[in-house]
Amino acid sequence: MTDDYVEFHARSAFSFLEGASLPEALVAQAAKLGMPALGILDRDGLYGAPRLYTTAKKLGLRSHVGAEVSVSDLGLQVQPAEWQPHTIPQRPIRLSLLCESQTGYRNLSQLITGYKLRQKTKGEGVATLREIEERSEGLVCLTGGDEGPLAAALERGGMEEGRRVLRSLVQTFGPNSVYVELQRHRIREQEARNDAAFALAGEFHLPVLATNGVNMATAFEREVLDVLTTIRHHTSLDGAGLLLQHNANRHLRRAEEMASLFRDIPQAIAETRELSSRLQFEMKDMGYQFPLYPVGDGETMDSFLYKRTMEGVLNRYGAKSSPAFANMPRNRSSVSLHSLQSWDSLDTFSSCGTSWSFAARTASSSRAEAPLLTPPFAIRWGLPQLTP
Repeated sequence: MTDDYVEFHARSAFSFLEGASLPEALVAQAAKLGMPALGILDRDGLYGAPRLYTTAKKLGLRSHVGAEVSVSDLGLQVQPAEWQPHTIPQRPIRLSLLCESQTGYRNLSQLITGYKLRQKTKGEGVATLREIEERSEGLVCLTGGDEGPLAAALERGGMEEGRRVLRSLVQTFGPNSVYVELQRHRIREQEARNDAAFALAGEFHLPVLATNGVNMATAFEREVLDVLTTIRHHTSLDGAGLLLQHNANRHLRRAEEMASLFRDIPQAIAETRELSSRLQFEMKDMGYQFPLYPVGDGETMDSFLYKRTMEGVLNRYGAKSSPAFANMPRNRSSVSLHSLQSWDSLDTFSSCGTSWSFAARTASSSRAEAPLLTPPFAIRWGLPQLTP
């Protein structure tokens, strides 16, 4: 059956230089493969969640929101054996967290916001275990792959250390909200860890969950991912060595392929469907609404934002003699406005206009970095445009 498997652990291009595909491409490929749902866990952020939700809704899939959260006091990620020369930097362990409910989404958002506000250098923010314990309600924890706590514990101290880490996760999230994650990329060391993880799952009576640790939609994007890796680590393809992926197996796979990979542990595949039915949160259920933006008599939010945006088009591009050139920015802005109408977000962006205008003025006067926005908002408030 094509609906027997759901991928829960995918990274998109919003995991900066760690994912090769945009959320839209991942969702499109998942739909092509017959998946009923898809989960994206980007690194330390929910950046791709809106695109995941809107594209999945358009293509008839469910979307599962979450993130990989870096944690300061869980130790460091797995490193290659000492006898293998490499330049892989030491990185904090990440917890893979999925939002089960509106409460979980709120907790995950506040958790990430909290440690991002503390970071002094972009990309170096980390949460503490105490913060995670305080924000654990409504979240489901996967033990992860190479970046996760269980792999590092098994490498560091064998079964006993693995037991200690699993016990800590169960105490934090509860026995019904911890899943022992298994990935198979045809790597010997990984399979040895899978055997140990499966045994520990049995000891703790925890479910096992198959994922593919996806960071590209198709295997053809392996070369793109390799180039992104060299950029991230300031090296070359020739000098990257073990920084690069072992193979091209971390892509979305059909249910039949995953069932074949885990034919000795069929419950790991079946559990993906059970978990998908359990996770009820969707982006439309965020639980809050921006205050209504005040508009003049006889105006609606649609007409107000449309008029202001067209004024911005004229200010930015001026009057064009050619109708074709004049209509290009207007048409592009109209498409974006229509998308906002379908997602009931006009009040949100209108309310943010004052802040964005201030950011634009500050950036021009103090060389600060102005926010990058997609049209029509960049046009409306005179800000730089974001082009993916």
